[in-house]
This record gives sequence, C-alpha cells and structure tokens, in this order.
Amino acid sequence: MISYNQALELQRSLSQKVVARDSIKKIRKVCAADVSYNDENAWTSAVVMDARTLEILEHITLETKVKIPYVPGLLMLRESKPILSALKLLKNNFDILIVDGNGQLHPRKCGIATYLGIVLDKPTIGVAKSLLCGNIKNNSVEFDGKILGKVIEKKKGKKIFVSVGNKISLRTAYKIIKSLIREGQWQPEPIRIADHYSKQRLSSQN
Repeated sequence: MISYNQALELQRSLSQKVVARDSIKKIRKVCAADVSYNDENAWTSAVVMDARTLEILEHITLETKVKIPYVPGLLMLRESKPILSALKLLKNNFDILIVDGNGQLHPRKCGIATYLGIVLDKPTIGVAKSLLCGNIKNNSVEFDGKILGKVIEKKKGKKIFVSVGNKISLRTAYKIIKSLIREGQWQPEPIRIADHYSKQRLSSQN
C-alpha cells in the first residue's frame, strides 16, 4: 500500500505518459467495468459488447476484497485492482475500455481511466457522473487552461463527463460515447450494463 503523497506523485508522473491521440482506426468491441461494494466486499462486472449493434458478447462478475477506502481523486487505489482482476478473466479481446470515472479531467490529470489505460496500454475513456474539477463552457470542461472534458446531457439534470484515459483523442472519445447511448438512456450502454450486473450480484448477497 503506497502512501497518500506517493499516490499523488504517481498520478503526476503517469499524467505525463498519456497519449491523447487516436491509436486505433476501427473499433469493433467495447469493454466496460463497474464495481459495487458491501463493506470490504467488491463485485466487479466487466462486459464486452459489439460497438455497432451493442450486442453483449461476454460478461463476468468477480468478487474480491477491498480494504482501501474511497478518497476523492484517488479512486484508482480502490478500484484498479478489482477491475484489472476481472478484465483478466475475459475471453474476448476488446478494442477500447470505458471506465466509470475520470481520465484526464482530474486535478492531477490522471484519474482511474488514465491509470488503467496506461497499465493496459489500451485506448481508454473516462465517463464520470459528477464533475471533479474544471468549469463547464458550452458542452466542454476547461481545467488548468485546457479543454479536458466534454459534457453529454441526454436527460434533463443527468450529465456525464467524458475525458481521455489514454491512446485516444477527446474528439473521438466524445463521438464514441455518444454513439453508445441508447434512446431514452443517459449513460453509455456498456457502463449501464456493467453497473446492472455488479449491483445484481451485490443484491443477491444481501
């Protein structure tokens, strides 16, 4: 377990390694992961979907123990290990990972989506349900003098904040996430489904 200050330094260091440009031309399979908790028990669901039809190709749910508390801005310490463990169990490879959390739209420009993207060396997008930092201007989020996020509002009062995790441009990340939101929904379908499976397993234990 690293200290709080070591975690901050790690984020600052990793933020310098982010590739904020497109590294893949064709996206066929999209993966998302979500974690639900009950005390120290974590249920992580990972789902792989067809990027065009949104057909579910594979999903798994893994139970692990998590003793690290949630600290704002340091979600990677709590959720990266269960997510990486779940992703290792998938039989399908995927072209892009969508994470329920921030990427570069983060005080140190390294949210959990960025951390996972660098560790996995894969295109990764952060999709957060709340604004961690920055100011909204039109449908963009500016932080530290740069546009680091895009806002999508499909339902009144329901916003998501899209940012680069790694190996993708913000423009492409925004376009992809918009394409993955079904009519009448406000979250991208892979995250919505992963969230459903993790909460379903959690409720079955209570």
